[in-house]
Amino acid sequence: MKTRFSQALSQSAVVAALALCAGFAAAQAGPGLAGAPVGAGAHGGHRMHGPEGMPGGHFGKRLEAIKSQLNLNATQDAQFAVAKKATETAMAAGKSARMNAQATAKTELAKADPDLAMLLTAREAAHDAAQSQRKAATAEWAKFLSLLTTEQKAVVKSQLLDRMQRAEAMREKMGQRAKG
Repeated sequence: MKTRFSQALSQSAVVAALALCAGFAAAQAGPGLAGAPVGAGAHGGHRMHGPEGMPGGHFGKRLEAIKSQLNLNATQDAQFAVAKKATETAMAAGKSARMNAQATAKTELAKADPDLAMLLTAREAAHDAAQSQRKAATAEWAKFLSLLTTEQKAVVKSQLLDRMQRAEAMREKMGQRAKG
């Protein structure tokens, strides 16, 4: 028979595990891209890259929106397609890792005596697996960006600066709301 203290401790462990899993899911599903190196981060800063890093959608989607303005040559267009595919692969890998981690957590938490340390280890393993795909996508976007001309870089720069200004305005607006 469990004492009140051990029952409370067990309940606290379950709550902690659920919080851990929720934090993992949020971190994995956080805003983002599969890897364009253009800012700071969803994991403790304002990052604008990584499938879990780009606020408001990933870098590839934003480039897709301005692709016609870039007037890409055949080499650039081919690398764009490679980078976009790498991003899609990374996003799928991240989703798969999140789904697997969630299933593992549900199974483990259904046990009378769940292995909470295993959940933490599983979380890290899922993050590491998805990270390799994100890094591959980042490398492909870096290759694409290195192929841009000065004029094309100016178009991308303008879009990024506009995005950053809108994000800052939103943060200020939300900060004002929080102050009351």
